[in-house]
Amino acid sequence: MKKIMKKLALVSFVVCLVLSMTACGKEEAKVEYDSKTVTSIAQFIANNLYGGIDAENGKKIAEADVEDAESVVSNIESSYGLKIDAAAFQSGFSSYLSTVDEIGAITKVADEATKITADDKEVIVDLALTGTNKRNDGSVKTAEMEIILSKRMAVTSVAVNVEKTFPEKITNAALNTVLGMGTTFVVLIFISLVIWLMGIIVTNAQKKSEAPKAASKPAVPAASAAAPTAPAAPVNESDDQELIAVIAAAIAAYESEATGVNVSPDTFVVRSLRRR
Repeated sequence: MKKIMKKLALVSFVVCLVLSMTACGKEEAKVEYDSKTVTSIAQFIANNLYGGIDAENGKKIAEADVEDAESVVSNIESSYGLKIDAAAFQSGFSSYLSTVDEIGAITKVADEATKITADDKEVIVDLALTGTNKRNDGSVKTAEMEIILSKRMAVTSVAVNVEKTFPEKITNAALNTVLGMGTTFVVLIFISLVIWLMGIIVTNAQKKSEAPKAASKPAVPAASAAAPTAPAAPVNESDDQELIAVIAAAIAAYESEATGVNVSPDTFVVRSLRRR
């Protein structure tokens, strides 16, 4: 009994140890941040960095080379103490300008962040932006700026996405589907036309190559309408006289036997003789 109790205690200890290690493994040290600080960073980027530069200069920054972009972010860091990745700054400008084209000029930046999430590597801040353009239902178009900060509060990514209503999402999805299918059908039709034209070209080439061969062959002579008639065999008159005599003798013998009177062959005259 004691042995069984010892075994049960040992098993319980092992199970508790495994569970405690599992619980420790699931715990992740999230980045510590102050919501007001990260919100103010997002507002500063939206109002001063992106909103404070006109579209023409913003386009130049977005299309600038790496050295120029690094020079700009270096000035930002020295002037405002905000460290931002040059590539993230440029891609964010491109996203911001395309958003402004759709929702219009930014008239309002939200006072509070829409959402703040953090993990063991970074903090993600979502900030609402309001434009001047309106939707079909009369509501103002909005967008959401997403800013990712590292542990040291350095900006590593900036993206701006236009917020779509459900009907707008359905419309965009339908347009993308029609555009994709239309492009596919156009390409298929083009390929079919190319194959058809290639078939015509190959057929014409074969006909041209076969024409000289047909011309070089001699013509076959037409068959004669009727075979030549063989010449008639010459008639021998002496043979005819012998044949007449034999016929007359045969007739005379037949008459003599039938009448009982001796009939001479000279009494019969053969007037014509037909050969077959």
